[in-house]
Amino acid sequence: MARILLAESDHRIREFFAGILADCGHAVETCANAVEATTSLATRSIDVVVSDLVLEPGDQASFGRDCAALGIPTFTLSGRKFRPDLSLTQRPPALLEKPFRFDDLQSVLDAVALKP
Repeated sequence: MARILLAESDHRIREFFAGILADCGHAVETCANAVEATTSLATRSIDVVVSDLVLEPGDQASFGRDCAALGIPTFTLSGRKFRPDLSLTQRPPALLEKPFRFDDLQSVLDAVALKP
């Protein structure tokens, strides 16, 4: 079981993913934006961050880098095609594009959570 911070601005998607992750046995903390996510990271022990590509305010790539600087594995969910022309510093950490199968989500979670 992982302690997951799920940052997703769309309430319906956030609750849906949180329910699936909880059904998979994870403890899930949810937030709607980067400010809430940053506050949660400062006040709670989190194993993995799952974040939407479009996370306001700011951009997910910088939020992901902030998480990485704290040593927290992070991956990004997106319903949009990621632009390959962006520089490496603008790209988010591990990316899983929607729609995806839930066993793919669990596989990515396991891989990210197990990194040293």
